[in-house]
Amino acid sequence: MNALEIRGLSKTFSGHVVLDGVDLTVKAGEVHALVGQNGSGKSTLIKVLAGYHAPDPGASASVLDNVLELGSAAAADRLNVRFVHQDLGLVNDLSIAENIMLGRTYPTLGGVKINWRAARQVAHDCLVRTGPAIDVNRKVGEFGIAERTRIAIARALPDNDDPALIVLDEPTAALPARDVEALFDTIRGLTAAGNSVILVSHHLDEILGVSDSVTVLRDGVKVATVATAEVDHDSLTNLIIGKELVRNVDRPRATRTDNPASVTITGLRGTALLDFNAQIRPGEIVGVAGLTGSGREEVAALTIGREESVTGEIVVNGTSVPTADPIKALRAGMAWICGERARYGVFASMNIASNTTVSDLRPLTVLGRLLHAKERKEVAGWIDDLGIVASGPKAGMTTLSGGNQQKVLVARALRLKPTFLVLDDPTAGIDIGAREQVHRIISGHTDESMAVLITSTDSDELARLCDRVLVMSRGYVVAELQRGVDLDAATIDHAQVAGASV
Repeated sequence: MNALEIRGLSKTFSGHVVLDGVDLTVKAGEVHALVGQNGSGKSTLIKVLAGYHAPDPGASASVLDNVLELGSAAAADRLNVRFVHQDLGLVNDLSIAENIMLGRTYPTLGGVKINWRAARQVAHDCLVRTGPAIDVNRKVGEFGIAERTRIAIARALPDNDDPALIVLDEPTAALPARDVEALFDTIRGLTAAGNSVILVSHHLDEILGVSDSVTVLRDGVKVATVATAEVDHDSLTNLIIGKELVRNVDRPRATRTDNPASVTITGLRGTALLDFNAQIRPGEIVGVAGLTGSGREEVAALTIGREESVTGEIVVNGTSVPTADPIKALRAGMAWICGERARYGVFASMNIASNTTVSDLRPLTVLGRLLHAKERKEVAGWIDDLGIVASGPKAGMTTLSGGNQQKVLVARALRLKPTFLVLDDPTAGIDIGAREQVHRIISGHTDESMAVLITSTDSDELARLCDRVLVMSRGYVVAELQRGVDLDAATIDHAQVAGASV
């Protein structure tokens, strides 16, 4: 008996086919991952299953051999198909019990008054099915993201012990690395109790770590369903993007270890960052890893001067760069890509050309007048070089996917021909295909004249890109890992957790 069977699911919007005859089978008691690039159709599939969209005629579905009416939220709920969305949908000012009871029928006393003791017991019983007990009288807003995720999962469970199909949509997107494994324990506990899970995620290392099967969608078509044990990161990536990747990051780097450092950072200190020191050679990519609160989050912001440091010295090619002075940093040969693309990077009201060239207009002006034709020609070159999918330089930034917006920001930085490039979580919030493309761009443009510092929450990204990784904990560097010696994602994760537990 299968937890879910979908046959021939198609969905068309205004003549555009988003899903084309998709079949999906989720076995009872398994974790089934659903993956694909942005636009692959996975979000539409989930929305049809949840009842937000009606499918095109011809689709059929069943849950534990019971017919499911696709496109009906009520039908999905009756068959215990439940959803935990990325934003969780919790009310912070309400208690855990009140949040879990949302959408449920409250028990009453005599049909008139809410039986709060019974309601709290229902909430408690649901919560302990996901992990340790928590006082359900406490407000949800008192808890961190990991606990709130557990509460959202508990709310999705049925009151009784009937098996449910729980759909988790990017559940780790906002979780710090140390809390991801706790979520995995919750997922494993759910399936051990007879529930089934559909996991939607861009993080392939997580999918490989917790799922039993994986279905890959590409351009609205199911291209494969495989047992997780039969694939690795590279083969799964190839299925997702539809071609084999050529990994620049897998080749030995050309950096000579006896070259003098072109960048020296000494005694950099902020709030959580207490003492950061690094030397980076030309042609070298150095990564910074660390759990939330380790100080890793401040390294890039303090280095580029977006935030003011308490102390610290940065020297680039012999030139001392004052902290909290981005103008002098640019003049010294620095360039950067900030984290939180929408907040610090993209000028949403401007087109691709303006977003690319805003970093330095001097080569494009004569007597203070911008040469638009010259600008468009240069930007068209960057669009071609970096594989930016857009109609042209005049296209608005808001018409681009997150991955293509990020490529524009990469072009903005690279056109400065920097000798020191700082990247703050450069692939956050973009899909796997765009992530691999950005990785190739960074690796391919790191030549013998440019030093690169990259901070990231993605251990796999750091392991693939970097020559060395500095691991942060409690404001200090507690470990240094080197390519060819001890640098891999598992070692980075272990060093982060070990450092945090000291």
